[in-house]
Amino acid sequence: GEGPIGILLGGLCIIVAQVVMVGSAKVCGDYSSVYGRKPLFLIGLFSVSVRCLILVILITLRDQNGNSTFLQIAILSTQLLDGIGAGFFGTMYILVTSDISRGSGRFSMTLGLTTAAMSIGGTVSGYVGQALAEDLSYKQAFVILGFLSLVPALLYAFCIPETYTPSDGGGMISIAEGNENEQNETAGAANDRAPTGEYGKLV
Repeated sequence: GEGPIGILLGGLCIIVAQVVMVGSAKVCGDYSSVYGRKPLFLIGLFSVSVRCLILVILITLRDQNGNSTFLQIAILSTQLLDGIGAGFFGTMYILVTSDISRGSGRFSMTLGLTTAAMSIGGTVSGYVGQALAEDLSYKQAFVILGFLSLVPALLYAFCIPETYTPSDGGGMISIAEGNENEQNETAGAANDRAPTGEYGKLV
């Protein structure tokens, strides 16, 4: 849309995605210990490809039949998938990182690396998507980005095993426990290095 309608739709895109993202994160926190990490993480990963496919279809219809209020609303509704993907991915990658690093005492470092990788990927994706849209078209950009998003989704589906086991405790509590264990291990290592004997007592 153009003018006031374009501004309204742009604002609704952000609001709809953010509201759905909050709800999706809540679902992940409640059910990640029930269904495991992998099914929920795959929902977040494949939501990007599904959204790109739907947008390609809607843009094709718009080019053939012209723009309409119905198509504008339909395109806006794809932000539901954007919120689902952001909520599921943003929550599950933290839980999976916690599972992988459990017992190593390196949860903070591992989470920092995965967060940095995700931030770099998001920045590059935004640049590449805009460049493709300007040089080719929005339709072609969504086709290419849709295929690219299938790569990590399929790799995770077929190459990464389930990281959660019922004995882990699951959910956000396990992350807090992991942080506490990591702090205890660090404190224990510091105590081991502390001076002993009469000199240690003076210090």
